[in-house]
Amino acid sequence: MKTVSSLPLVALVGRSNVGKSTLFNKLVEKSVALVLPEAGTTRDRLEAEVSWHAANFTLVDTGGLDPAKTDIYKEAIIKQSLYAQGAAQVIVFVVDATVGLQAVERDIAKKLRQLGKTVIIAANKCDNGKVRQNASAFHALNWPLVAVSAKNGSGTGDLLDAITSSLGLKPQANTTDIAFTLTLLGKPNVGKSSLLNSLYGEERMIVSPIPHTTRDSQAVLVKHQDIIYRVIDTAGIRRYSHQGEAVEELSIGKSRQAIHQADVVGLVIDISKKLTSQDKRLAEEIVSVNKGIFIVANKWDLIPAKDSATIERYHHYIDQTFPFLTWAPIIFVSALDSLRTKKILELAGDIFRHMNWRATPEELKEFIKTIAQKRRPTTGKGIRRPSLISLEQISDNPPHFILTIPNKTQLAETYRRFMVNTLRGQFNLEGVPLKLTVITKVAK
Repeated sequence: MKTVSSLPLVALVGRSNVGKSTLFNKLVEKSVALVLPEAGTTRDRLEAEVSWHAANFTLVDTGGLDPAKTDIYKEAIIKQSLYAQGAAQVIVFVVDATVGLQAVERDIAKKLRQLGKTVIIAANKCDNGKVRQNASAFHALNWPLVAVSAKNGSGTGDLLDAITSSLGLKPQANTTDIAFTLTLLGKPNVGKSSLLNSLYGEERMIVSPIPHTTRDSQAVLVKHQDIIYRVIDTAGIRRYSHQGEAVEELSIGKSRQAIHQADVVGLVIDISKKLTSQDKRLAEEIVSVNKGIFIVANKWDLIPAKDSATIERYHHYIDQTFPFLTWAPIIFVSALDSLRTKKILELAGDIFRHMNWRATPEELKEFIKTIAQKRRPTTGKGIRRPSLISLEQISDNPPHFILTIPNKTQLAETYRRFMVNTLRGQFNLEGVPLKLTVITKVAK
């Protein structure tokens, strides 16, 4: 298993419904993993950093090692868990103290022992003294045992002490320098997880043609050209407002949270299929929160008989579908063939830098002088034609400008849009949601 972070890995493993994801959330002190009573909720491995007394490590949540025989993801879930076990320095074997030692857990223990790694048993659901007494049955596995309650947090400090002690950790700062966060968003089955696997360089996410294979929003560190990126894969959003199963509703909620966590969002579309109103609604949602944005036209390998005009033709089609997003760059990729997938990171990096760009007063003064000569300002509802007094940038991320015009005049909305587009073109701000506020000033 590849990892960008230099921090040691600790894997939570065990059978289904023993509370691994609840314990994961408690230890990382965030509601990261989806938690539901149905077995098989966790499929991919989920990673997050844990800091305990200034000692840091990466914790990995995994799916149950006893998925139902009817679970179509059975082999993939187990494969993801085995990846985590292989990379981990310490394995936390999570068990349910309320039901005692199960036969399947003896089988799991036998396989863990063959790895020759440090194993700690976390006897979960010890919510009271009686259950804690029952946890002693797990001493039969001959590993250190810590009674915990992921529900109320009792014993988690002891577990963290045991983990950091086993790792031989001393207080240290996290040396992972992350450039920015990129979120991949789109409908189900447009290839977001395949894209992440291509960026990561191995099968980091389970990929399936079945909608909503990905459930958790997965934040993964990817290194490219000595730069570290945090890339978030999200569950596909089937409809803008969909009343479905609880797991799907939670997954979609996590996807929307990932938009707000992002510095830049890549809207992933399946270019081999007709774009839909849902693609448009997702684009509108990204624009509404003023995030840097670009369009990832995936599955380019499925487009037949491509020639020099094919990209231009599809570019025009996308612009027609998203007329409000013609300022967002488009990259045509194939996750299957890893065609141009690394360029996704480079493009996102360019947009992120431009989100934080600031113009000098001299540049803006020259800009309004030039634009007024190129095209005279047009009036809105007012009678007098406005003039452009000044242009000032008041913030970045995204860049926000204040345009001052004379009192008792108005600027036509078409001219305001013209100014924004010209700003974007002149200063190379493609993919950046510029804000231009118009105010009036009494002429002296």
